Amino acid sequence: MTLLERLRAFDRLQQGRTFKVIATCVIALAGIVGLGAYLLTRAQGSGLDLSSIPDQQAARVLEDMLSGRSDPTLLGVGIALVTLLGVGVVWLGLSLTYLGLAILGAAIILPLAMFEPTRGMAQLLTGVLALTFAFTALMQLLRLALAGAGPVLSIAKTAVAEASRQRVSLVLMVVLVFALAAIPMLLSDQTPLRYRVQAFLQYSTGGSFWIIGLLCAVFSAATVSFDQRDKIIWQTITKPVSAWQYIFGKWLGVIGINLVLLLVCGSAVFLFTEYLRQQPAQGEREAFVTASGAPSEDRAVLETQVLAARIAVFASPPDIIPEALDQTTQAKVDAEKRANSNYQDTPEKRAKIRADLIKAFGDAYRSVEPAKSEVYVFDGLAGAKSSPRPLTFRYRINAGANAPDELYRLTMMISGSEPFIREVGLGNSQTVDISPGAIDDQGRVTIEIVNGDAARGIANPMTISFPPDGLELSYSDGTYRANFFRVMVVLWVKLAFISIIAIFASTFLSFPVACVVAVGALVAAELTPYLWNALDYYNSTDEKGKVLPVAVVIRAVAVAIAGFFKLYGDLDPITSLVDGRRLSWDTVARGVAYLAAVSGVLFVSAVAVLRRRELAIYSGHA
Repeated sequence: MTLLERLRAFDRLQQGRTFKVIATCVIALAGIVGLGAYLLTRAQGSGLDLSSIPDQQAARVLEDMLSGRSDPTLLGVGIALVTLLGVGVVWLGLSLTYLGLAILGAAIILPLAMFEPTRGMAQLLTGVLALTFAFTALMQLLRLALAGAGPVLSIAKTAVAEASRQRVSLVLMVVLVFALAAIPMLLSDQTPLRYRVQAFLQYSTGGSFWIIGLLCAVFSAATVSFDQRDKIIWQTITKPVSAWQYIFGKWLGVIGINLVLLLVCGSAVFLFTEYLRQQPAQGEREAFVTASGAPSEDRAVLETQVLAARIAVFASPPDIIPEALDQTTQAKVDAEKRANSNYQDTPEKRAKIRADLIKAFGDAYRSVEPAKSEVYVFDGLAGAKSSPRPLTFRYRINAGANAPDELYRLTMMISGSEPFIREVGLGNSQTVDISPGAIDDQGRVTIEIVNGDAARGIANPMTISFPPDGLELSYSDGTYRANFFRVMVVLWVKLAFISIIAIFASTFLSFPVACVVAVGALVAAELTPYLWNALDYYNSTDEKGKVLPVAVVIRAVAVAIAGFFKLYGDLDPITSLVDGRRLSWDTVARGVAYLAAVSGVLFVSAVAVLRRRELAIYSGHA
């Protein structure tokens, strides 16, 4: 029997129903046995006698933190994903094909992994191979899901097939796979574990989203534009296919591709993050255990501040009396008129003066002179009173030029407790764990900070100040894993929004112009928070108060763009994930509702434009 005949025989075998049923049972059984064996090895507990800890609150905190040591999520999710993919590949009739490719890949990778100089290359190839297998299997399953009857599904399936043929799409997909597989190699074992996890989440999630976003924008513009350019749309529209079915089919195909890419990238990021979590932190002899048996500070920060879903509360500034603010504003205006006879009193300038005064009041409240003290109140903490995890007080002080070799001593008193001293560097964030017992019946925590060592009567040489985000009290509300799921949902909705912008633009613009519009929308939407901050410092008048027409137009355009994408920009899921902040379902619902409404308007607009297009004339002259 020749090689070709053997390959055909293997193909007939893997296509048979009996083989698929047997292979499915074997894969499912292997997954169950593997998970069971893992759970048995982890059932031994933490090995730390918590009953010996006199402070019951501290014991609860430690027990909650150590629960991550025996958490089966990493292997459980990994086995579930591999099992589901394996079953999917079996029923696609590709199991022996994938098995052969896996054996061939292992034959290349294993020799490389045996030698130190080539071990990094082996790890990279392993990641690339795993991601490629997952991506190709999910793409095949997507085609299978879109195989139903009807014009919408047919157009969506055609769009998916088209994505696999276009060079630009293939290049971006290859870049995505290699980039995601290479990021773990950039992490240093010498770096504290919390920083490694944060760096990986930042670069893997953010980098994946930007690459998928560019692919989404380019392909969405191309799939409609090229149909018109190549006259394919003639054959589609002349059939009993309405304009809305065509647009919706294209959109469905694109968001299906986005879902596959996010599933692959999200699963890879989640699993590797869980893998990092099980590695020894700084100061630990093994994961979660130091020489004393308790987790290290690095582990505590990782579990309570990074791999968490925290709600942050900022210090509440004293109330501003409106009458006093109005009087001070008027005094400022009068002083400007006396200093400059050409000064024009406009509502815009008065608003700017009021904003500057409010900012100056906040800056003064967050400043403490040497040997002086200030009390900061944090409200809205009633929900954290019964939590087993501590609250985290994060602060950052500035003084002078923030010399890196200077250390300042601060005295802190939390809700009337005994004062304690902290020696801190300038310009760097510091944290203090606070027991939930410090929360009073009104859900408040008060923290008094003295600029100096009050016990010794030693003051620091200069006034210290806290930036607007430099006084924060946060508590855990939910789990990191649920937060990760919400982040992936928001990213998918954002990509769907960018897709419909590109499809709408390509109904009446050429591919290059539609591509610029789509990519520009992606960049503008993602940079909206920075644009709002920049507008605070952009003036449309010169020093003499003369209006600059060009600046007025630029500001108006910037305000319109920032306003249109404001809710999109407020949804900052990646930052929330990296900082361990909770992305609430309320925030997700508001953002998704807004993006869905705008997407609906763009969809209707795209359908209306397509109905009015002279497609045959346009395509004939393309």
